[in-house]
Amino acid sequence: MLRNDWYAIKARPGTQRKASPRIGETEERKGEFIIERSLRDAGFEVFMPSFRRDIKHHRTKELQERRFAMLVGYCFVNLPTREFFRLSRVDGVTAILGVAGCPLRIEDKLIEELLDAEASAEATLERERNARRKRTRRELQEEFPEGKVVTIAASHRLVGGMLATVLDVTSRNTVKTLVETLSGLVRVEVPLELIDRVA
Repeated sequence: MLRNDWYAIKARPGTQRKASPRIGETEERKGEFIIERSLRDAGFEVFMPSFRRDIKHHRTKELQERRFAMLVGYCFVNLPTREFFRLSRVDGVTAILGVAGCPLRIEDKLIEELLDAEASAEATLERERNARRKRTRRELQEEFPEGKVVTIAASHRLVGGMLATVLDVTSRNTVKTLVETLSGLVRVEVPLELIDRVA
């Protein structure tokens, strides 16, 4: 069984831009960054933590999906064979991170945490897209019936991460909820994009 030996590399500035599309490119490689393409073409397994956002175009006002690196200037390479010299020769790699000239292995736990952060960012994107969808009040009432328990997103500054009971919905894409706090029950009107999941 192959081990997972992850090492961090420093990418040359400008290589964390989207690579130009290729003819006959497989679906999983579409939208990759230049440094990812260089490393994969050289036969390395690469992981670059990233997140996607919908950005409004300045002129057309249309939403466009863009991918951004979580750790700007760095990515991770699985290198069980320890071919550091071959890795250092890949276009776009400026350094392999280490201590006193010895490459430092990154713990699997850290890679798992970064994968969790990616999944969380993906859930946030889906929640934002879902909240942008125009729905009638009746549709919202079917989705959030009175008495249903929901979780409020951690990004809410007052009641983030707490459970709330739905009281009613509004036509402004908000949900009226009742949150139990230490000081008692509090009524909170929560925008749809801040409702994390239905409990």
